[in-house]
Amino acid sequence: MLIIGAGGIGLRHLTGYAQSGRAILSIVEPDPKKRKSVADKFSISHQYTEAGQADFSKFDLAVICAPAHTHVSLMNSCAAASIPFMVEKPLAVSMDGVQEVLDRIRAKNLFARVGFTRRVANETQQVKSDILSGKIGDLKLIYMNSSQEFPKYRPDFQSTYYAKPEMGGGAILDAASHLFDMLIWIAGRPKNVSCMYDRLVLQGTQTEDTCLINIRFENNVYANVTINQFQKPNTNTQEFIGTFGNLVLDHSTLKFSNSDSDEPIETKDFMEGLVPMAAHQERFAMQANYMLDGLEGAPCHLATLDEALINLRLALAAKQSWDERRIIQVEY
Repeated sequence: MLIIGAGGIGLRHLTGYAQSGRAILSIVEPDPKKRKSVADKFSISHQYTEAGQADFSKFDLAVICAPAHTHVSLMNSCAAASIPFMVEKPLAVSMDGVQEVLDRIRAKNLFARVGFTRRVANETQQVKSDILSGKIGDLKLIYMNSSQEFPKYRPDFQSTYYAKPEMGGGAILDAASHLFDMLIWIAGRPKNVSCMYDRLVLQGTQTEDTCLINIRFENNVYANVTINQFQKPNTNTQEFIGTFGNLVLDHSTLKFSNSDSDEPIETKDFMEGLVPMAAHQERFAMQANYMLDGLEGAPCHLATLDEALINLRLALAAKQSWDERRIIQVEY
């Protein structure tokens, strides 16, 4: 398989596929220091400085980890070579060329998925299972807050894709897309969106570090998404409110309540006893195995290109909402 891009996310995929024990790894990476670092850590079959040097048709699977503004071109390369692939989120940074490449991939019936790792997490899968089973009754409202001190976790953020909106950086395309995927997976297609966003604190970027987004879905579920990337506490909470009860996912701890008691009637920490960063990396190994299973014809619940297209439409509509100071209807 071919990993395209050996930056931060590329390293996570390389580690995940190496842990699977099911893949022979090759890389595309223009930076010689990164290539050497990867070669020192992993058994690498072939190294290329640019995608054009690699014969895509010789590989069974590609993982596109290059910045988002290159995704359409690289997906076209995969389609031309009839090679299955995973592409990192977001699918693209605009709609330019997206529908055309998806049509080519669909015409060839290529297996392809998009890298939203939260779908892999056991706690997220449990949330969806509980909602589908009717545990909280009819789902009506969703509140999500994913906020943390981003520079602490990515000290190089000013020199990466994150700093430039045209490369897919910022709180909406980069961060909120993970939450959008959860919403689309659980609640379906969004219908209307309103948004405010701005760069309130972080310096050295041209992208927003804060967004407040309201979404109405076609099934009349409402959601509120809040993100800031400068606060000190690391907050990651999602609350799903139904007619019989509420589910609250706080990082990896899932709570169920069906009364006004201060204590939930069920609580489970899905990462109890685990080291958080090691557990996060383990999700990439799980994702790698899901991809390899899907490549062999097994069911694969990872995000499809069509779901990622909805995600991109929602993100662009959210930006349009604040730019035009109005509620936007998401177009399909």
